[in-house]
Amino acid sequence: MITPEELDPGLLNMFTQEVRERASEMENAVLAIEASGDADRKRHLQEQLLRVAHSLKGAAGLLQVRGVETICHWMEEILSIAANERLVLERSRLDLLLSAADAIRDAANLLESGEIPSPAHGEDVVEKLKSVAAGGSDDGSEEAQHSPPMAEPEIAIRATDTDGSMRVSAARLDALLYRSGEMLTFNAVMRRHAEQASSLREEARKMRAPGSDPTGQVASVEGGLRQLAAFLRQDVRLMQSAVTALDEEIRLARTQPFAEACRGLGRIIRDVAAASGKLAELEIRGGEIEVDRSIVSALQDSLRHLVRNAVAHGIQTPEERRAAGRPEKGRILVSAAMRGNRMEVRVEDDGRGLNLALLSAATGESTQSKQAEADLLRRVFEPGVSTSATVTSLSGRGIGLDIVKSNVEKLRGAVDVSQVPTGGAAFTLTLPLTLATVRVLEVLAGGHVFTIDTTSVQRVIRIDRGDFTLAQGRNFVRTPSGPMPFVDLSHWLRLQPSRSRASETTPAVVVDSPGGPTAVLVDEITGEQELLARSLGPRLANVRRYSGGMVLPDGRIALLLNVAALAEAAAEVPPRNEVVARRSVAAARRKVLVVDDSKYVRTLVKLILEGAGYVVTMATDGTEALKQLCDHGADVVVADVDMPSMNGFELTRAIRQSDRFTGTPVVLVTGRDSLEDKLKGLRAGANAYLRKDQFDAHDFLETMRQVV
Repeated sequence: MITPEELDPGLLNMFTQEVRERASEMENAVLAIEASGDADRKRHLQEQLLRVAHSLKGAAGLLQVRGVETICHWMEEILSIAANERLVLERSRLDLLLSAADAIRDAANLLESGEIPSPAHGEDVVEKLKSVAAGGSDDGSEEAQHSPPMAEPEIAIRATDTDGSMRVSAARLDALLYRSGEMLTFNAVMRRHAEQASSLREEARKMRAPGSDPTGQVASVEGGLRQLAAFLRQDVRLMQSAVTALDEEIRLARTQPFAEACRGLGRIIRDVAAASGKLAELEIRGGEIEVDRSIVSALQDSLRHLVRNAVAHGIQTPEERRAAGRPEKGRILVSAAMRGNRMEVRVEDDGRGLNLALLSAATGESTQSKQAEADLLRRVFEPGVSTSATVTSLSGRGIGLDIVKSNVEKLRGAVDVSQVPTGGAAFTLTLPLTLATVRVLEVLAGGHVFTIDTTSVQRVIRIDRGDFTLAQGRNFVRTPSGPMPFVDLSHWLRLQPSRSRASETTPAVVVDSPGGPTAVLVDEITGEQELLARSLGPRLANVRRYSGGMVLPDGRIALLLNVAALAEAAAEVPPRNEVVARRSVAAARRKVLVVDDSKYVRTLVKLILEGAGYVVTMATDGTEALKQLCDHGADVVVADVDMPSMNGFELTRAIRQSDRFTGTPVVLVTGRDSLEDKLKGLRAGANAYLRKDQFDAHDFLETMRQVV
C-alpha cells in the first residue's frame, strides 16, 4: 500500500472524483435494475454495472487502493456469473451490491480527506460478496418474466476522466484576449457602415420627393454605394482573417500533449507485471503531439485497458522469454502519429501475440485465409470473447476490449488489431483531431439527410447495375481497385430509397474501415461542409448507428453516421433465405409477412402476392408475427386487425416503436368498415387500410407497389 505523499496530487484528485462518480453510477444502476420490469432491460443494466466495476477496478489497481480494487473484483465475479448464464439478480443480491457501492463511496470520502483506504476496507461486504460468488447461480438469481415495455430510467455511465476544468497558459490567454479585442473593433466598424447605409437611404428617399431634381443626387448616391461596397469587401477580408485566427487560438487553447493521456500507464505496467510474475517496461513516442483535450481525456480509459491487456495476455514470464531468446523484460510501446487529418494511436507489445487457437475456440470460427484470420482477430472486441484460458483478477472475462471499442467509436474513431510479425500484438486507434467541428459529406437516403465524416471517406463513385455480385455468402461490388463489400444505407436504416429504380448507376461513398474499404450506397450526394457536432444525449447514447447530430444551415437536423457500424453491416453474411439488398440496382423480390388468424384469408393473400413475384411468409397472430419479424425480417407486413394475442393495431404500434423496423410498411386488411377504425389504424402507423368486403386483387397489388 502506498501513502498519500507518494501519489501525484493531480492523479489523486482525479482518482478521488472517479471513485465518487463510479459509486453513484453503481447505485443508480442497481436501483434501475430493481425498478425495471423487463428481464432484457435488467440484464442490459447488469452488463453496464459490470463494465463500471471493471473500469474502476483497473483505476484502483493503478493507485494500489486495494480495498476498492477488491470490492470491485468480487462485484465483477457476481455480475460475470449472471452475464454468462443470462440470469437476473434477485433482491438480496442487489442489496449486497448497493452495500458494495456504499463502501466504495466511503472510500472516496477517505481519499478526499487525504487518507488512503486500507486493503481491508469494506471487509464485511467483501466477505459477503465472496460467499455469494462461491455459491454460483444457486438460489441467487432468477429468470424474470417478460412484461410490457415500460419507460425505463436512463443510467449515465461516465466514459472519460474529464472534470469540467482546464488549464490555459498566460500567454495563450493573452493571445485569446488580443483576438477578442480585434473582434470588438469590428463592432464600431459595422456601426459606421450602418450609419453610412442609412444616410444613403435618406438621400434616395429625397430623390423620390415631389419637385426634386435627382440629377446630381443620383451620382452622389452611386458614389456613396461604390465606396460602401469597397469598404465592406475590405472589412469582410479583415474579419475573416480575425475570425480564423481566433478559431485557431481557441483550438490551441483546448489542446494538450498526447503524453497527458499516458499518465499512469507506467505504473499500471509495473504493478500488473509484478502481480503476474513478469517484467515489462513502457516506451512512449509522439508524446509531444498536441491533441484536443476532450480526446486526451477520453483516451485515458482505453489506454489503461490496452496496456493491462498487453501485460496480462501478451508479455511472457522471464523464463519463457529467455527460452525464446528474448530479453527478460518485455516492452510495451504506446505511440501517436499524425496521418493527414487523423491521429493514429498504436499500443504494441513484443510478447506472444494473440492466441488464435483459443480465439477460434471461443468464437467457433476458423482461419482458412488471411482475410479470415483478420476477421477472427477483430472478434476480440466482442463482449465475452477472451484469449485467456482462465479467469483471473487481470483477464479472462472478455470485457476490457469491448469497452475500448465502445469508447473509441464515441470519439468517431475506429480500432483495429493485428499480429506483429516479430512477435506480439498491436492495437491501432484512428481518431479525429477534434470533436467540436467536423467536415462532413452530406448524403440523402430514404428522403432524409445524413452526414459522413470526410476523414473516413476515400472517394465517391457510381456503381453500374451489373457490378453487384455475391461471393462466399457475402455481398460485393466490383470496382477498378478490386471487389469490396457494400451496404445500402436506405436498407440498413429501414427506409424506402428515393432514387430512381430505372437508373443504370447508383452513387456510393467509399469509406475506410479496419477491414478495408467499404462502399455505402446512397440515394444522392448533396455536398460537403464543416459543421458543429453535437451529442445525441443520454437517450440515444447506445445507438451505435450514429456518432452525433448537427444542424444544417437551412435548419434541418442531420445525423452523423458511425462508419465502423456501417462497415460491420457490410461485412455481415446475410441469412441464407434473405434477399440480397439491391433495392435500386436490381429488381429484387420483396419479402412480405402476411398475418391473419384465418387460414383461408392467409392462403388467398399468399397466392395473390406470390403471383406478383413477392416472397411470402405467414403468421397466425400479432405475437407470432413480431417474433418472425425480429428473427427473419420482412420488407412489408400485411395484417388483419381482429386477431387473438395481439391485434393488428397493437402489432402496428409495436413495429413503429421498434428501432429496427420502424420504417417497415404495414398494410391493414380488415372486416371493420367504420371511419373510426380506419383512423385508428392510420394513427397507429399503418401505411394503408383496406376493407375485406371491398377487396380487389388489382387494387391490393397497386397499394403494395405504392407502399414498397
